[in-house]
Amino acid sequence: MPERRKFIRSRVLKSAKLVFGVSSIIDCVVRNLTTAGAHVHISDAAELSESVTMTFDGGRTLRACRIVWRKPNEVGLEFTR
Repeated sequence: MPERRKFIRSRVLKSAKLVFGVSSIIDCVVRNLTTAGAHVHISDAAELSESVTMTFDGGRTLRACRIVWRKPNEVGLEFTR
């Protein structure tokens, strides 16, 4: 089956945090990453809003994201801005 993705994905195993709402933070594990987005494993995807912020370094740098797909313990994120 031919590859249909626009960007080449890099398999990673990185810890990160998703920030949403005023001060809600969820720990997550990034499983693959591109310049346009990420595939993330979390404990409960249902509690996330449609827009989140991701940080790999404890909040020093932030990436705005929107959820493009969701499963019970996984989400696909698209980086925005």
